[in-house]
Amino acid sequence: MPRKTANLQTPWIRAQLIDWLIRLSDRDWQEKNWMSRDQNNSGLDDVLDFFDDSGVLAEPRGRLGFVLIDEEEVAAMQALNSVLDRAISVPSSRDSEIIQTHFWDDVVTAAHGALVAMGEGTC
Repeated sequence: MPRKTANLQTPWIRAQLIDWLIRLSDRDWQEKNWMSRDQNNSGLDDVLDFFDDSGVLAEPRGRLGFVLIDEEEVAAMQALNSVLDRAISVPSSRDSEIIQTHFWDDVVTAAHGALVAMGEGTC
């Protein structure tokens, strides 16, 4: 059954969310793009800025009808928020250190789960 994204008030933010989730679920992309970055130019900061600005992780239920379609997507964002908070709470100064922690595996898994919930990924 097709998702009703045409009814969303901010579908362009949903498109950006999907792009970031694809990157968060792809370890190869992260290693290629974040492992070699200068610590003063953090790619991970770009992801965190998007999530802060969009509010989709901090207040997913409030994004229903704007970015998210249903409670399954809300639950997926809540799960991602929980594991992302844990991963970035590890004392570290560089993206490469953060994405090599065992907590980061949970972020990759949760991002993939969010894509599946949004109808954009495979199980």
